[in-house]
Amino acid sequence: MTKEISSPEELMALTSEGAILIDVRSSEEYDTSKIPNVKTGFDWNSGEFHDRYDDLDPENTYILICRSGSRSMQACQYMESLGFSNLYNLKGGMLAWTGETE
Repeated sequence: MTKEISSPEELMALTSEGAILIDVRSSEEYDTSKIPNVKTGFDWNSGEFHDRYDDLDPENTYILICRSGSRSMQACQYMESLGFSNLYNLKGGMLAWTGETE
């Protein structure tokens, strides 16, 4: 089951343990602002995520991010159906994010 996080402290704790950040927004959204150290190129709406998820190791921990939390939750559910189990969704997405951006 996907867990949700909402604070910069939770995100930093998970990334310090090796969690990988994946932003599933479009490249236009991503270019506007992003959380530092985010791996991008997994646009959910374009279908790119479906083409590239197999580049990911199911043993890793992932934090998925989008604009409002909806697309990233869909991506988490999709990954769960493929056997990924260490998944976190950024609750409220970038609209709710209060941490650092670049």
